[in-house]
Amino acid sequence: MATLQYTGVFALLLAEVFVFVLLILPMPARWKRAMITWSSRSVLAQRILYGVRIAFGFIFILFADAVMRLHRVQKERSSERLVDEHAICQLKLQQFYAQRNTYLTGITMFLGLILISTHSLVGQLVEGDTGAAPRLVTSGPGSAKAEVEKLKAELADARKEVEELKRKDRDMETLKKQADSSHKEYMRLADEYEKLQKQVDGSKEVKKDA
Repeated sequence: MATLQYTGVFALLLAEVFVFVLLILPMPARWKRAMITWSSRSVLAQRILYGVRIAFGFIFILFADAVMRLHRVQKERSSERLVDEHAICQLKLQQFYAQRNTYLTGITMFLGLILISTHSLVGQLVEGDTGAAPRLVTSGPGSAKAEVEKLKAELADARKEVEELKRKDRDMETLKKQADSSHKEYMRLADEYEKLQKQVDGSKEVKKDA
């Protein structure tokens, strides 16, 4: 019975190694994304993962039992002085099996944790590559052409705005020049008016004296 249990643990270890190789194997992002999507959304994959979690519980129990057996065998070997050759071989055989079972169950659980973390990390990397891909490359030639036309239209609008601002600036400069000319003309007329007014006032005073 124990041999059948550890055979199942070894089969699960081989399955973990196979899945781990699939995750790290170089392949097109489209295939890897499809694989990650299937393993995350498929009902069958979710049932398999649920069964694996239950199996991990039994493997942990087997791991704890193997560790206790190994500790007990080592304690017996160090405390007893065996002279019977058959008893010594039997004790060494028990120690070998206990060590084998400990390593087998421990590596299976450890690789299972690594596999879960690797699956999550690869999923995040695939999603990041999909979100960070440029739109001009992933959207196809038609969409790229439409994007170029859109950018040309935006550039033309920006040029029109710049020309409009320049025209307004030129109009403002013209208004400033006209205002300066009007102000100078006004001051000249004011000076002439003041001179004429003084002449008129002087003529009036001369007439009064006469």
